[in-house]
Amino acid sequence: MRVTQHGDPGDDDLLFVLGWGNKPGHRSVEWLLDRLTYEGYHVHAVELPTNGWEFEGQYVSPVRAYAVDRDIDLVLSHSTGGLVAAHLDLAVRNVFLSPWWGTATAGLDGLLLPVVRRLPTTRPFVPAGISRTDLGELKLAAELADGPDNASPAFLRMIHGAQESLPPFRPDDVVFVSLSDRVVDVRAIGDRTPASNLVPYDGGHEFFASEGRERTLSVVLDALDGADPSSLRLGGAGAPGSDDSTDGTERPQSMD
Repeated sequence: MRVTQHGDPGDDDLLFVLGWGNKPGHRSVEWLLDRLTYEGYHVHAVELPTNGWEFEGQYVSPVRAYAVDRDIDLVLSHSTGGLVAAHLDLAVRNVFLSPWWGTATAGLDGLLLPVVRRLPTTRPFVPAGISRTDLGELKLAAELADGPDNASPAFLRMIHGAQESLPPFRPDDVVFVSLSDRVVDVRAIGDRTPASNLVPYDGGHEFFASEGRERTLSVVLDALDGADPSSLRLGGAGAPGSDDSTDGTERPQSMD
């Protein structure tokens, strides 16, 4: 596990548990970190191991210890990070972005995966099968190439066990999901999350690499700010609080 800190240490501390293979230096992740720090958060960005085999010891316990030592009281997480965050058992608000609470499989892959998971090896040879467009239109090919191409049976077995042992959903938590997500199992997210706590968005698995990220971010910020989950809804272009730009390269101007 590797943690980098971003922003002013005097601001509110936010733990951000990244997804599988995400790094703070990736442009799409950097965009989100930049916006979070601009909004007044001191962000602790957690990079998780990409080929672990012991969920509690290698993932949950180190992140929990880091959060407790620093009195973290707000957690943002994405994908694999959302699976870890759900197991932290911290009395804090969680905002989940496309959490990996189930694995999307179809056809032959769905039949083979249980067999592959049982293989006694940590060698990563199972293709991830994730394309750049699955993640978002703004995802750079170089960022995808910088992540892991394959997963090991031991890693997949560990993830499956963590998905099967998810603790009860907390009523103050918020979950953002794209209904067209091809990376994680959208049904598993829906089965676990009350409708009033679920916020659909348009885009790929990574909202921060999707063209509508400005509009999604405005609602993510509301969720982090403590808005009632049932009040969180995404408007279309031109809605109050939205930004019609799609590339997200313009930073908001200070009103001071």
